[in-house]
Amino acid sequence: MDDYILFEPSVKPLHRRSDKDYWFLFKDNKLLTIESKNKIQIPRWEYIEHLNISIYNIQYMGAFCGHNCYCGEVADDIGEENVVFLDLKTLSNTVDEDTYTLSSKANLLLNWLKLNQYCGVCGSKMYKKDSPSERAMVCSNCGNTTWPRTSPAIIVAVVKEDKLLLAQNRQFPNRMYSVIAGFVEYGETFEECVKREVYEEVGIKVKNIKYFGSQPWPYPNSMMIGFTAEYLDGEIEADGKEIVHAGWFSKEEIPGMYNKSISIGSELIEWFLGNN
Repeated sequence: MDDYILFEPSVKPLHRRSDKDYWFLFKDNKLLTIESKNKIQIPRWEYIEHLNISIYNIQYMGAFCGHNCYCGEVADDIGEENVVFLDLKTLSNTVDEDTYTLSSKANLLLNWLKLNQYCGVCGSKMYKKDSPSERAMVCSNCGNTTWPRTSPAIIVAVVKEDKLLLAQNRQFPNRMYSVIAGFVEYGETFEECVKREVYEEVGIKVKNIKYFGSQPWPYPNSMMIGFTAEYLDGEIEADGKEIVHAGWFSKEEIPGMYNKSISIGSELIEWFLGNN
C-alpha cells in the first residue's frame, strides 16, 4: 500500500492473519501497551499470543499499512513488567498521531458495542450483524438496527487582533486553559454551533468562521470539528457554569497556560502562536 490512505476500515479481514497484526486491547477503559526502551508501542499478535489471556468483544477494525487491526477487551491481570495500561489522554502524550488515532478508533468501536447490547426499542438482546460490508447491531426480537454513531462537537480559536480567546473550564485539571468547545445540537450547522457556544460560554459574537480540521474524540464517542473565527462584538463574561474564567491572551502570555498535546485544541493554539 502507498501512503495515500494508511488505514482502510473494514468489517471483514483484508489480509491473512499474521503475527504482525495489531491488537488494541482495553481493560477498564485503559489500553494495553508495551513499554520498551522508554517507548510505548501497540502489541502485535506474536506478543499477545504468548500472554495466554482471554479476549472478548473482539472486533476487526481494518488494516493499517497492510497489517490487520483488531480491538477487544481483557479481564485478566497481566504480570509482565513491560505491559502498561494507559488511558487515552495519557497515551496522547506518549505516542505518534497515527497510533493515537487508531487507539481512538478501537475505543470508539468498543464503546459502541458495549452501549448497544440491548435494543432501545423493545429491550431484547442485540447481536452483531453478519455482513461483509456493514457494521451494525441488530435486535434479536424486533429487528431494530443500530450503526456506529458519533456525536459532533465544535472547537474554535477566536482571535481579536493579536490576541487569542482562552477559557478555563471548571473540569480542567491544574487550572489549565483551552479554546472554546461544545456539542452540536440537532438541526444545527457547525457554524451556528460556533456562534452559539462562544456566545453562551463567554458572551461575545464572532465572524469569519473558517474550517480548520477535525479529530476523532473518544470521550466517549465524539468527533471534534475545529474552526477559527474573528471577534465581532461584546465583552467577555464567563457563564460561571462551565467556564470559570476567560480572557484575551497574547503570544507571550500563552506558553504554560495549556496542555500541549496532539489534540486539535492544542493544534489550534499552536496555529495562533505560529501565525500571529
